[in-house]
Parts: sequence; C-alpha cells; structure tokens
Amino acid sequence: MSGFATRLRKATMVEHREAETRSFISRLMAGSVPRAGFGALTAQYLIVYRELEAAAETMRGNAIAAPFADPALSRVPALEADLAYLGGPPEPTAAAQRYADHLRAFCHTSPEHFIAHHYVRYLGDLSGGLLVGRKVAATYGLHDGGVSFYDFDHITDPKAYKIAYRERLDALPLDEERLSVLVAEAQHAFALNGAVFTELGAAYPEAISPAA
Repeated sequence: MSGFATRLRKATMVEHREAETRSFISRLMAGSVPRAGFGALTAQYLIVYRELEAAAETMRGNAIAAPFADPALSRVPALEADLAYLGGPPEPTAAAQRYADHLRAFCHTSPEHFIAHHYVRYLGDLSGGLLVGRKVAATYGLHDGGVSFYDFDHITDPKAYKIAYRERLDALPLDEERLSVLVAEAQHAFALNGAVFTELGAAYPEAISPAA
C-alpha cells in the first residue's frame, strides 16, 4: 500500500497516538471527568466545527477541495443538539479560539490547509471517535442525548467511506511543495487539538468527583 494517504498517515502517526492517549480523553472515557467537562469538550468542538464547516461551504466551489467537502459529514447540528441537552454552552477555551481563528485564516482560501484539517477531524471522528462516543455514552449514562456528534446517520459504512476518502487523497492534483504543506498542516492540526485537551485537563483535574 502506497500513495499520499499512506504518507499522510505515517507522517501524523506520532501526533495521532499522542491525541488518543491525552490524559483528558483517557480520563473522560474512564469517567474521572465530571459531566460538565464533557459538556465543555462539546462546546469546544462546536467552536471548531462551525469554522471548519463554514470553510467547507467555501471550498465546495474549489475543484481540488470540493470532493472532500461532503455535507454528509456535517457535525454542527449534532453538536448544537448535544450542547442543548448537556446544558451548555460553557465558555470557549483560549486554545479552541486559536484553533478556530487558524481555520478561519487559512481554510477558506487554501485547499491544502482545508484538506489537512478536514482529514484530521473527520477521519478521526469516523475511527476512534466512534469508540469514544460509545464509551462516553455508557460511562455517563447518555442514552437519550448528548452524544449525537459521534453518530454519523448519513454514512452507513464508515470503513468504506474511509477507503474512498483515502483514494481521494491519493488522487490529489497537487505538486510536491503543496503536498508537503498539507502534511505539515495536518501535524499542526493535531497540535491545535491537543492544546484544547490540555486546557480542558487543567480546568477539570483528576481530583474532581468522577462522572458527576
């Protein structure tokens, strides 16, 4: 297996592993973060996805980026419903605001920046994110709301969707310089996301009663 999708996956492997093992996410799945902390995470995601999906609207007119800007992936309505259920929205973290500002600055005009952030967010959501959603729902008893962000109603086969997505990455009509920009931006996307987890971890430390 070779191609740009494989290159991108390998180039972000360390960042991906670090994101999966961030203490805030690990504690969330274990139930040692209060429910308010999960609500805060949902609020940060809404800030980020509003900006990314606004960029997707713009990029649907771009020949390079349009194949990725699939409305079936849209997360904003689900996040808004989740926050309404969870009692949000809490205040945005500085890290989430920086993340959103970066998306606004680059992802409306640069296909490679948009695709990099799109890849990190949505392929993550369709992979580990599905597992996080199931675990959090069970841990916090969220059986009738609060976790619709993790449910892709319009994608019946996530595995097949991810295969097709990687095929689109392999077919990107970009030269080496622009592909390198895309790789570097995907690595930066993980750093921006990790900073959000770090701030939430500080705001909701281990000492707080679990799942309360």
